[in-house]
Amino acid sequence: MIRNIIYAILLGVGMAACLSQREDETGIESDQPATTEAEVSETTPSPDPATFVIEKGHVGDITIGTSIDSLRNQVPAGYTIADTTLTLEGSQSTAYLLKPQNATKGLLIEQTCNPDCKVWRINAQHQDFRTPKGISVGSKYSEVQQQHSISTVTLADGGFVAVSKVAGLSFVLDTSQLPKNRIASYTPETVPANTLVKRILIY
Repeated sequence: MIRNIIYAILLGVGMAACLSQREDETGIESDQPATTEAEVSETTPSPDPATFVIEKGHVGDITIGTSIDSLRNQVPAGYTIADTTLTLEGSQSTAYLLKPQNATKGLLIEQTCNPDCKVWRINAQHQDFRTPKGISVGSKYSEVQQQHSISTVTLADGGFVAVSKVAGLSFVLDTSQLPKNRIASYTPETVPANTLVKRILIY
């Protein structure tokens, strides 16, 4: 009888020790709740895809004629804005670089002040910004011609541009592969098909 009692006591002690070890391993008795990686990670908000669409007079919600104060106070989620300086025709002016947080390029926004400052022109410099027909920085001139009516090509303050008056856009072309002595003589029909778009001006 005594032997049975002692055996029962030893069995109970062994089971208790086993349960205690399992609790330590699983953390069941921990006062601190388990924290997942998702709960502690902080992610940068992704820009709304609609902010990437280039159309006549605007890119997303950034519209020609918008006050600069409004622009600076309503930066889209996932974007940053910073002042910069442009030199056009020998004169310096303040402009604003609006870009996705993880990008080095985005929208260069030029202003006009008379006396209040407003958005004058938008310069799309990143390939994520596209027209509804899919044209962006890096597109070929032949692709531009297929999707947008080009009324003229000319040398302007922005460079060598293919102008679509209907779309309200100027496609700044990369002239690095073009013969310098022929640039001024090109027409919309004679610009080499593989010439790339370097920037897109919205007005």
